[in-house]
Amino acid sequence: MNPKIKTAVFVLKKNGIIVYPTETSYGIGCKISDVNSVKKIREIKNDRKKPFIVLVSDKKMAEGIAEISGEAEKLMEKFMPGALTIVVPSKNVSEKVCGKTIALRISSNEIANEIVKELNEPLISTSANLSGEKPIYSFKKAVKVFGKKVDFILNTGELEETEPSTIYSVAEKKVLRKGKISEKEIEKALEGKN
Repeated sequence: MNPKIKTAVFVLKKNGIIVYPTETSYGIGCKISDVNSVKKIREIKNDRKKPFIVLVSDKKMAEGIAEISGEAEKLMEKFMPGALTIVVPSKNVSEKVCGKTIALRISSNEIANEIVKELNEPLISTSANLSGEKPIYSFKKAVKVFGKKVDFILNTGELEETEPSTIYSVAEKKVLRKGKISEKEIEKALEGKN
């Protein structure tokens, strides 16, 4: 295993907070069961309300924290790993972490995905930036902003600037945030068209 990933997983297992690369920008996270660190991330980002995205490694892990309907399953099969986040009913998760719904994604970033697999637990994934600021794409900037506030920053240098993931609510049948994957592509997948 990559030593950086090993360190990240070690820190997470000890209830730490890490900054790590995702397919869109650097993200900040902790394990989903670590309610205190979830609260701390909100304080660090100065963001009390916005729901966090949660990374899972596969459908089985998703089913441990969410109700995965047939529609949700179709979308997971078609677009994950990738830049689609689906909002589905939550279960077995503290209300301090999320409400009645949870936003899930399987990351297409190999490092982020490996961290979740090795941790063997869903990972909080919110962009590593202060509320209202732009996402962070460089390790140097991540260190400057979060160096003294988190337990570990995984260095993968400069990340390519890309669009955020599309957030789609399965229950409401609508796009909550536009991103890489279009509403048309989602509709086609749900209709069973390629």
